[in-house]
Amino acid sequence: MQLPEIQLKQTYAQIGLRTTKPVQEIEQMPAELSIKQVPATMNIDRKPAHLDIDQEQLWNELNFKNNSVFSEDMAEFAKQEGLEAISEISQEGDQLAAIEKKTDAINSIVTSNANPSPAEFNIGFLPSYGSVKINFTPEELSIDWKKGGVEIEVIPHKPNHTYTPGKTEVYLRQMQALQIDFIGGTINTKS
Repeated sequence: MQLPEIQLKQTYAQIGLRTTKPVQEIEQMPAELSIKQVPATMNIDRKPAHLDIDQEQLWNELNFKNNSVFSEDMAEFAKQEGLEAISEISQEGDQLAAIEKKTDAINSIVTSNANPSPAEFNIGFLPSYGSVKINFTPEELSIDWKKGGVEIEVIPHKPNHTYTPGKTEVYLRQMQALQIDFIGGTINTKS
């Protein structure tokens, strides 16, 4: 006798996933940049050096005088010579008037005039020390700096951002199934 067999054939359920990827777009516009350079400035105030040399006394001592100084010196010399001459004449007159002293006044006057004292002589072309006056004012330099700089102006732009989220859909790709088969003998299903 042959026993019947039950044969089971099972198909499992299968699910499927349908995925849409997310999309992200970022667009960044560059910032607007404005740069202005302010140059530095420099002002230089310069007073040049100054040298004064006064040689007037030197030239006067060397007898290279200008007209006004020469005229004044000659007038002073003439005045002095005139006063000395008046003094000398006055002394001679006093000698002649003093008869009571019984001196030979005329002989004394003639002798002193005939034999004058030796003239004073000196080297006349050497000027005295300090006859040249030198005055020197050094150069003055004043520098004024004004710093420049940079003026920067920035206008930023926000990024443009778009985002589409992704999706995942779950679906049934295959239904589950169970198939039962009887193999072999007959089975009375009616009883």
